[in-house]
Amino acid sequence: MSTTDTRDQAVEEPVESLRDLAVEEAALDLLAARVAAAKKNVRARMQAALDRAAKRDGVERVAAELPTGQAVATISLRKGSVGPVVVDEEAFARWVAARWPEQRQEFTETRIVRTVKEWRAAELVAEMAALELSPAPGESTRPALWADPDTGEMVEVPGVLIKPTSARTHSLTWRKGGKEATAEAWRTGVLARQFAAITAGGEQ
Repeated sequence: MSTTDTRDQAVEEPVESLRDLAVEEAALDLLAARVAAAKKNVRARMQAALDRAAKRDGVERVAAELPTGQAVATISLRKGSVGPVVVDEEAFARWVAARWPEQRQEFTETRIVRTVKEWRAAELVAEMAALELSPAPGESTRPALWADPDTGEMVEVPGVLIKPTSARTHSLTWRKGGKEATAEAWRTGVLARQFAAITAGGEQ
């Protein structure tokens, strides 16, 4: 068989239309923006609802079920954390310098104001965090305490507060077959109400 015959028998790959590609990219760009906005909105509403349910009934997780009743995923509450945060570096540095006067040059440094060197601040904050003290009910912050290793005395540390260091959030865990079932429900219109924010007209 000649080279010409082989070339004639070869199946040429179709050339994609620039117009088709352009409208596909534009549509997906719009869809991605609307999905991102809708996801941000529903996560905020979900977090608020979970926080209320956890406070009222101790609920920390909920199943995501399709209208058919099939559970496709689980939403779980992730509690925030609290810990010592330096809020006044100058006050903290004065306390460190007064507490360890012979090592004040090693532990602190003077710029425009005296500050605690990062490595020493990290050590002390870790020691405060190890006490695992949280704000009292109804309070968002409280003074940080440090345990003197020589005397066991609990010392209130100026310039450092125990306060939230990360916000409460939640996670979504897909169940086996959940993604496929959700995709099929989307394709068939079963989730039309849930996707109304994405398919509605106008700018989002």
